[in-house]
Amino acid sequence: MILSLTGYGRAELTDETGQLNAELRSVNNRFLQLNVRIPSSYSWAEMQIREFISARISRGSLNFSLEVLNSEEETDIEINLPLLRKLLNLHSELSLQTAKDTSLSFNGLLSIPGIMKIRPKEGDKEALWKRLEKVLQDLIDNFIESRKREGDRLKTALICHADTLAEIVSKVEPLSADYKETAIAKFKERIKELSEAAEIDESRLNTEVALWTDRLDVTEEIVRLKSHLEELKNILDSEEPIGRRLDFLAQELNREANTLSSKIDDVQITKLAIDLKCEIEKIREQAQNIE
Repeated sequence: MILSLTGYGRAELTDETGQLNAELRSVNNRFLQLNVRIPSSYSWAEMQIREFISARISRGSLNFSLEVLNSEEETDIEINLPLLRKLLNLHSELSLQTAKDTSLSFNGLLSIPGIMKIRPKEGDKEALWKRLEKVLQDLIDNFIESRKREGDRLKTALICHADTLAEIVSKVEPLSADYKETAIAKFKERIKELSEAAEIDESRLNTEVALWTDRLDVTEEIVRLKSHLEELKNILDSEEPIGRRLDFLAQELNREANTLSSKIDDVQITKLAIDLKCEIEKIREQAQNIE
């Protein structure tokens, strides 16, 4: 099962206490980075929230947000009476000193910072956590399902890239064999011309021909490319997180493609090697977004 590092989940709970709305978003990241945004009244639950999420999600840059809408019965209104009295006394003094009775509205007083606070009543944290835990469970289930759907799309694309790579390798194999035969024939002919003009040790000549021939042989590279493609299909069928393994395999594929193109100086094969690198790069880019 492939899970994308990009995902979105939402869950909510409504009961007699009020309503909880939770959202979880993520983008790709090599490690787990979790940003938590919750009301101050739920700050006590931040560590539990982090542990709950990280127990099921191992990679990605995650943003979690929680909205708490409590019923009226669960709300406390706190008035800063000492500050309110000071303001009223100050108003009375100013009115006496200026001989003017300036109007003072109740709404105006309440809007002054520090006069009134509206906050949820302190509740049973164990009961509150049970409500929140249920929301978190549904949230992560929805989030992982979102990642799975995106992962299925990525798997389809990766299989397509793997098939394209296999097709390119199948074209390179006969071309490389033909190129090797033609190049060796030309090399031997050139050596024969040179040997006729100068005295060259035959055993030394045969050794140089063998060494030069070995440099043109890309059989090992082709075999390793095929082996890596088989491993790619095995990885895509794995039930474990595959992002890092896939990224490493893409590096190995790219190394073989580079070696192949450096060994052979042929227009057709060079073009196919470039096509190989382009497909491998697409695999590497998509591996960055897989858990």
